Amino acid sequence: GGPGCSFGRCARMTLRSRAGTLAIAGGAFYVCAAPCVLAWDKDGHEAIGMTAMSALELNATAEVKHLMGGRDAVDIAAWAHKVNKKHPWTIGLHFQAQSGLKCKGGAELSCPDNKCLVKALKYFYGRLIHKDLVSISWPEGMKLTDADCVKYLINLIGDLHQPMHLGLAADDMGRNLTVMFRGKKSSLYEFWNRELTQLTIQGSPGFWWGGWTHVKRSHVEYHRDGENWKRDGVVSFDKWAEESAKYLCDNVYTNPISGRKLEEGLVNGVFRIDENLYELWQREMLSKMLVAGARVAIVLNAVLHNRDAGQALHSGSAIQDLEDEPDSMTPQVAHLGRQGDSAHAVHSGQVGPVAAAMNFGIFMTVGLIFLQVMRMWQGRDAVTKANRAKHQDGGKGT
Repeated sequence: GGPGCSFGRCARMTLRSRAGTLAIAGGAFYVCAAPCVLAWDKDGHEAIGMTAMSALELNATAEVKHLMGGRDAVDIAAWAHKVNKKHPWTIGLHFQAQSGLKCKGGAELSCPDNKCLVKALKYFYGRLIHKDLVSISWPEGMKLTDADCVKYLINLIGDLHQPMHLGLAADDMGRNLTVMFRGKKSSLYEFWNRELTQLTIQGSPGFWWGGWTHVKRSHVEYHRDGENWKRDGVVSFDKWAEESAKYLCDNVYTNPISGRKLEEGLVNGVFRIDENLYELWQREMLSKMLVAGARVAIVLNAVLHNRDAGQALHSGSAIQDLEDEPDSMTPQVAHLGRQGDSAHAVHSGQVGPVAAAMNFGIFMTVGLIFLQVMRMWQGRDAVTKANRAKHQDGGKGT
């Protein structure tokens, strides 16, 4: 989030069908929800987090906030990237490399040791509902908490909807393909992962900060995806991956405007992105973020529905010493209601003898100030009475 004008003043957004488009012209934005979504930089993940929080059920919202010490899906947008820096082997959990383009048929979902995107999603979801869906070996002594698993789900569902996270292994997920837009070069991966987001923020800050990240912008898709999850469960992860892989083939590695393969448009090894293609990709990016956020909410709601009654989620983190991460190193059980506030109460004030001494000191200070004010007031009152009497006596003698 951030400062900005209201959504109504800054932009107009009209939901179309999933096959529709988002037009950006003269300050007007018309958004549809696309069939697939993807992973982005911190700002992109925050947008997905805001959409997710708008779609969570009330009990799920409270549970998430208690679980993460008062924070929510927006606040932990960059958490997984910090984990990657400390534990580089976890980078593989964010990608589902393909050996070839998947314009038809399913995406390749297998990987060595299950350390890839779709397998990781099933692993963390299974951990939260106490079902052994996928096995992934973690370093000895690092036992992830429920809070860690929730954070991973939030981050990885966003990644699942970033087309380049299901890119070709042959070009390192698009990192080995150079593109140019408005005179600036970047890799195809970086253009989708960061440049699209930052160009949108720079070009239309009022829109970006104006409140477009709400599930109501994609409510039709949200309800449809919710019903599909009830029917398919974690198989939905496979289907969402297939959507992203197909989009990548049809709309990224193939220029959706010209219909030509990206490699056919290379000039001196560089693919130049024109304004039409940029605007098309930008529309898809925004709608993908909306769908990603809605699907995060669907999965987190399902976590609570599928847990046995009385099973509390555990807070804290097993991944220590991450930059700017306040999670306690000692896992605690997150409760709802008054018990859930007790952890915050301990940190927000003093208790026991220290609190009693502080209260006594405050009482004494206030009491002394009160007595001093009363003395000053009484003194002034006596002077006033004397002056009044003097004037009265003087009046009698004239």
